[in-house]
Amino acid sequence: MTVAAPPFEIDGLTPRETVAARSEADVVDTLRAANADGSAVVVWGGGTRIGIGGPLERYDVALDLRGVSGIVAHEPADLTVTVAAGTTVADLAAALAPHEQWWPVEVAHPQRATIGGTIASAVAGASRLRYLHPRDWVIGARAVLGDGSATHAGGRVVKNATGYDLARMYCGSFGTLCAITEVSLKLVPVAERSLTLRADVPDLSFAYQRARELLRLRLPLDGVAVVTGETASLGGPTWTSVFVRLAGNAAAVERLRRSVETVLGAMEEAPADTWQRIADLPADAPMTVRATWPAGEPLDVYPVNAVWYPGVEMLFTLDEREPDDIRELRGIAEGASGAVVLEKAPVELKRAIGTWGTPRAPADIGRRLRALFDPRGVLAPGRMP
Repeated sequence: MTVAAPPFEIDGLTPRETVAARSEADVVDTLRAANADGSAVVVWGGGTRIGIGGPLERYDVALDLRGVSGIVAHEPADLTVTVAAGTTVADLAAALAPHEQWWPVEVAHPQRATIGGTIASAVAGASRLRYLHPRDWVIGARAVLGDGSATHAGGRVVKNATGYDLARMYCGSFGTLCAITEVSLKLVPVAERSLTLRADVPDLSFAYQRARELLRLRLPLDGVAVVTGETASLGGPTWTSVFVRLAGNAAAVERLRRSVETVLGAMEEAPADTWQRIADLPADAPMTVRATWPAGEPLDVYPVNAVWYPGVEMLFTLDEREPDDIRELRGIAEGASGAVVLEKAPVELKRAIGTWGTPRAPADIGRRLRALFDPRGVLAPGRMP
């Protein structure tokens, strides 16, 4: 274990020290010491989503888990892999590629994003249309709680239903309940053929209408995205583009293509890296607001620059927005049983209107969970409601 100078800043705060962990034992030692002296610890991976959350109340130690990396076990015949949490998504993909397998979760900047950070921050992307939430591909996890206790939940095999499914609960906890150190994941085979199509359309309203028509066909699409505004330059000359990804055997992909074109008209093939470029847009924008709402429900919001995942009903607005604009968007989304989260925003704006909006679970449940997993509030205090 090495202790370095404190370079990791969040919302203008810097820690007094950075601990570069090399093993789970280092994580245990760090959190045990923090629990004893009341220090506040923020767990770091690649830092691609580290700024999401409310302003930190305290920030004493940055716990860097990138050194806790590597493939622990891979069972190709069982379509499972166990990996240390600091392993990057790109490194995992490279290890699985010779076996023509992949973990069906897409992230921004996979060469930096870690598996642990991807799970902790519940990353959302085009793959959710077919493969649902990242937690649905986690079957076990090792984690260290706020008091330094090392824990294990789930297992390394798919048929494991004993006890509480803590591994799934950690997904979306944003490093406030534990430091994930190892995860076991389900995998899928790589499709024989993958094809990305692009249609340029007049505006976002038109794209909404056609995308919903397409989804009503209930085709086994691998991903759908709408990109609008200046960001749509990655797709074509117009300001709004609809992207559809098809995957399967060659014959199935051709049948799907014909069905998609009956709704969207003639489409052009787009480069395979289009989806990575789309995934990077919210991470690279100066300000990102994420709106979600129940699948299939309309949400009459048409921002200038945005990425929208139809069917998943997740909209990332990429414009710099005033507080009243976000309050209005939040009111519309929450009125439809959805939510609006400030993913990237100035800390002053987070304080003014709140990062998370109206809590979707009773506050008492959150307090009781925190008391169990992190009794002294060591892990990122202030990040979650």
